[in-house]
Amino acid sequence: MRKENQDINQKKSRRLKPGVRLMLAAIIIILILVLVSLAVRMFGGVDMTASEVGDATSSAQTSTASESTSNLQTQSTKTQAQDSTTSSASGHYVQPAGAKWNLKLVNPWNPVDSDYAQSLVTYAGGNKFDSRAIDKLKALVSAANGKIRVASLYRTIELQTKLFNNKVSQVMANTGKPRVEAETIAATEVARPGTSEHNLGLAVDFLFEGYSSLSEKFENTATYTWMMQNCAEYGFILRFPKNKQAVTGVSFEPWHYRYVGQEAAREIMSRRITLEEYLEEKGH
Repeated sequence: MRKENQDINQKKSRRLKPGVRLMLAAIIIILILVLVSLAVRMFGGVDMTASEVGDATSSAQTSTASESTSNLQTQSTKTQAQDSTTSSASGHYVQPAGAKWNLKLVNPWNPVDSDYAQSLVTYAGGNKFDSRAIDKLKALVSAANGKIRVASLYRTIELQTKLFNNKVSQVMANTGKPRVEAETIAATEVARPGTSEHNLGLAVDFLFEGYSSLSEKFENTATYTWMMQNCAEYGFILRFPKNKQAVTGVSFEPWHYRYVGQEAAREIMSRRITLEEYLEEKGH
C-alpha cells in the first residue's frame, strides 16, 4: 500500500506545472506560425510589410511617371516632325529646312528666306539664271530649235513688288474690288513679293513661237506639246499645271517652267503632279 502511494506521488511530481504548460503551448503555436509563414512565402501569396508596400508603390509610381514622360517626349518628337513637314493653317505643304537648292519650294506658304543667296550668272542681256542650271536652260532652248525664247528669268524682290502692285491696281480698276480683295485675286496670277520662284533664279517664262506675249493659248500649240514631252529631259517642269491651283496657289501658266533636276522632273512630268505633291510624297 505504501508502495502504491509512493508511485502516485512520483507521478504527481512528474506532472507539468500549469505555467510551464502554457509556455510550451505558446512556443508550439509560434513554431506553427513560423512554419506557415515560411510555406506561404515559398509557395505564393506573400504579405509584404508596410515598408515593402511603400517601396513597391514608390517604384510603380516612378515607373509610371517615367513611362508617361517618355510617351510625352515621343509624342512631342512626332509633333515636331509633323509640324516641320506637314501643313500651315491653310492645310498646304510646308517644306522643312535644308532642302536641296534645285528642290527648294517657293509659293505663298513657303516664302523665300530673307538670307537666301542666289548663285546667278548672266544668260543674255540683263537676264540672269542660276549658275548650276544655266547650261540646262541653254540646252533646252537650243533643242527647241526656235520654238521658244526666254521672256523672263530671275527677278529681284523689288521688281516682283512692282509687278504685283501693278496687277492689284489692274484688278481694282476692272472689278471695283477693295485692295484687300484685289490682292487675293492678283496673287493667283502674279506672286506676292517673296513668294515667286523667279526670286530664286530657277524659273523661266517662255514666249512660244508665233506669240509676242504670254498667253494661255500656248496650251493649244505644237510647241506646248513638244515642251510637255521634252522639258523633263533637261530638268525642267511645267510649274503651274491646269486644275492644280488649289495645290500651288497659282492658276494655269503654260509659259512658266522651273528647273528641278532631271530625276525629279521626269517623275513629276510623267505622273502629271505638282512640285508640292512630289516634295510632300518624298518628304523633301
